Amino acid sequence: MSRWAVVTGCLVLALAGCTTSDKATDQVAPPTTPPSKPAATPSGSTYTLVPRVKTTPTPAKFRYLAGDLLLALPTVYGTHTLETSLYIYPPGPDPTRRPDPLAVWKVEPAICRDVIRYSGVPGIPGDFIAPTTPSAVAKDSLGQGIGNEQPFVSANVVELAGALGDRLLDQRLPTPPECAHILIDGKDRASVVERSLPGFGARSRYIVRTYPVGTQTYTERTLQYRTATYVVLVRLDAFANPEASFLAFAAKTRDGLKTLG
Repeated sequence: MSRWAVVTGCLVLALAGCTTSDKATDQVAPPTTPPSKPAATPSGSTYTLVPRVKTTPTPAKFRYLAGDLLLALPTVYGTHTLETSLYIYPPGPDPTRRPDPLAVWKVEPAICRDVIRYSGVPGIPGDFIAPTTPSAVAKDSLGQGIGNEQPFVSANVVELAGALGDRLLDQRLPTPPECAHILIDGKDRASVVERSLPGFGARSRYIVRTYPVGTQTYTERTLQYRTATYVVLVRLDAFANPEASFLAFAAKTRDGLKTLG
C-alpha cells in the first residue's frame, strides 16, 4: 500500500484548547529541527496510515506569550463574535474521526475521496507540537448545517520557527492535480485545487475543496502559511462561501499578527 492511505485520525481540526495560565516567557524563538519531507502523490492511490507521533519534545525557549498570540487574532467575523482558546496543540489523544462526506456516492478519481475527507493530512495535524508551545485560536459556528457538515470559521496561530513550521505545513500532502475535476456518480460536482497566495508569508498554501451535500454545494477554504516565527491556519467552511469574504478575513488575521513583531 502506498503512503497515501486511510488515516485513523480526524481532520475536523480538533482545536481543544487549554485555558490555563500562560507559562511561556518572552524570549527568543526555539532552535528548529529539519522539516519532514512531503510525500509524493501518486495517481490512483489511497491514503496510507501515518501513525501518531508518540513524543512532543519541548523547546527550551519561546518568543511569544500565548495570550499575546490570542490578542492579535480577529475577534469577529461579520456579525459573529469569535470564541477563543489557548494551547490548542497537540490535538487530544482520541480525536473524533470525520465521517466521509461522499460516502453515498461513487468518486472518481478514487484518491480524491480521502483528499476531501481528511483535508489532505494522512495523520493527526500538529501531533508533534509540545503542549507548552504558545498557540491560540479564534473560531465560531456559522449557523445551521446539514448532517455532519457544520459551517464554521477559524483562525489559529502557533509559534513554530523555521523548519518546525515547515514540518506542520508538510503534514498536509500536495493536492493531486487530478482532483481539480472530481466525478460524483459520473458528474463533475466536486474539486480540490491548491495555489499560493502572494503576501501571506513563506510557503502559503491556499486550498479550496468543494463537494455536494444533498442538492447543495459545500465549500471549504483553507489558507496555511508560515513566517520566520509562527504558522497560521485560516479556514472557512460554508454553503455560502464567497472567496472575497474569506480573503478579507485572512488579510485581517495576517495584519493583526504582524503587530507581534
